Amino acid sequence: MSEQKLVYVCEGGDCSEKGSGDLHDNLKEMLQAKDPSEEKVRVRRYPCFGGCECGINVTVWPDRLFYSEVTEADLPEIVDQLVADGPAVERLCNKVQPDVEEMVWSLLDSPY
Repeated sequence: MSEQKLVYVCEGGDCSEKGSGDLHDNLKEMLQAKDPSEEKVRVRRYPCFGGCECGINVTVWPDRLFYSEVTEADLPEIVDQLVADGPAVERLCNKVQPDVEEMVWSLLDSPY
């Protein structure tokens, strides 16, 4: 089995205003329908990624996928990608500044 994925949904002010709380809940519900014991994927909230202008932001670790401008309509494709270990949803990638992504990966890679 591949390494368990951790999916973080930003809950910073801008993303929250755009509906990240509901998006988190719906994503979690959709993933639990396909992976009820969370063996492959776990969904968590994250305080803020710093890519506010591109929200709603969702990251996938350890895959280092940084999805931006995510909407409810994107969730089925994201869920399929996560559960099947498929390719990234490219249209949602590379929207934030590279240094924002690197900062997030540094934090998530940290053993603390």
